[in-house]
Amino acid sequence: MITALRKGLVDGLRVIVAGARSLDDVPHDVYLVDLAPTAGAAAEGRFDEVPYLECLEPVLELAGGAPSWVVDVSRRHRGDRAGVGEAHLSVLIAVGAPPATGGWVPDLTPVMRSAFSRMVGQFAPGPPVALPRPEALDAAVAAVVHAYPDVDPETLSLTDEEHHAEAGQWSFGLSVPGATRFRVLLGLVPGLPGSAHVHRMPLGEVVDSVGP
Repeated sequence: MITALRKGLVDGLRVIVAGARSLDDVPHDVYLVDLAPTAGAAAEGRFDEVPYLECLEPVLELAGGAPSWVVDVSRRHRGDRAGVGEAHLSVLIAVGAPPATGGWVPDLTPVMRSAFSRMVGQFAPGPPVALPRPEALDAAVAAVVHAYPDVDPETLSLTDEEHHAEAGQWSFGLSVPGATRFRVLLGLVPGLPGSAHVHRMPLGEVVDSVGP
């Protein structure tokens, strides 16, 4: 057990990338993916976040070089699992506020889909597993709560939903009535239905259903 702990072995990794106006603001977009490192990668020893961060470098470039960002890497090990643990990698990027006259704010979604796809291709290959509606809705609620820990899942109401079966995607509208609205896309990465994009919307914002 101690040997495994010292090596830093992990068999699960959650990657979270959030975009906000500034590092002090609540993120408006959060992207999540859960990965299971291959047995070979896990057996090599201590967990190394660098290859995953390298997959995310294009996201910083899209955000104009992202002069403001925060990276947080952590691991949790349990003695009842022989010291093998889970890793968490989160990146918060300040993408700036739109100009007063209106202007371009980077849409991180396409580049995040590409970055997560590279991670899956390099570190966690596996067959896709389709999510039935009840599990998909639970996953959408869990994604909101993980992205925004101050949200009580019991207060979330379902406002609308769409199922894009061919793309392996679910889209859910969730809201805390009178307070906050969220648009959740499950299946951000093709072949990985649990990958998610959570968009936090002002109450007055109208957004079409998220598609591929």
